[in-house]
Amino acid sequence: MKKRHKANKDRRSESDKRLLDAGLRLVAQKGAAGATLADIGLAAGFSRSLPLERFGSKHQFLVALVDRTEQWFNQWAFAELQGKQGLEGLTARIEAHLMSATANWEATSVLYLLFFESLTLVPELRPRMTAMGHGYRTALRDLIRQGQARGEIRPEVDPDVEATALFGAIRGTITLWLFEPKTINLKRVARALSENTRRSLAATGPAWASRRQASPLHRTPRR
Repeated sequence: MKKRHKANKDRRSESDKRLLDAGLRLVAQKGAAGATLADIGLAAGFSRSLPLERFGSKHQFLVALVDRTEQWFNQWAFAELQGKQGLEGLTARIEAHLMSATANWEATSVLYLLFFESLTLVPELRPRMTAMGHGYRTALRDLIRQGQARGEIRPEVDPDVEATALFGAIRGTITLWLFEPKTINLKRVARALSENTRRSLAATGPAWASRRQASPLHRTPRR
């Protein structure tokens, strides 16, 4: 009985994956408004009705598609940021966020299509897209606060305002890159934004210099 249950669960998981893969392709081609659940079912090699049976509605299917895509980006982009804190973590996250767009053109296109369509054609998706953006801004804000607590980032910086500005720059840059992937070198832009952020936020003066010299990361090795 347990083996049969596991086999059924595995088959369902695999068919759901195929449905979401097909949905990703069709939404990238047609947008959320143009991709029907029936078309997605057929494109995945199943019946026209299976997506509705599995997900309940087109809205829930799109939410599942966003969830899966966001999870993939988080695992791919931010997996190597463990242990990086404060200003170092902030600049590393900026570069990782921008470079993640190059890892999967289709997934990046879908996320941005859904973001813009949630403002007009698919307003029911707006809360999910808003929550995703809020999560990314919060991660940036927390790193800024951490950098301030460590004495690395100027105390007068407003973490919420700076995080919003940085996320806007990240999102705007990726949008431009989606329009002009051949003319925009995303790697160079990522490095420029990272370095500009470091220069504009870094604490300065004797107190910071003293703290920096005391850090194990900046001590001169003994000979």
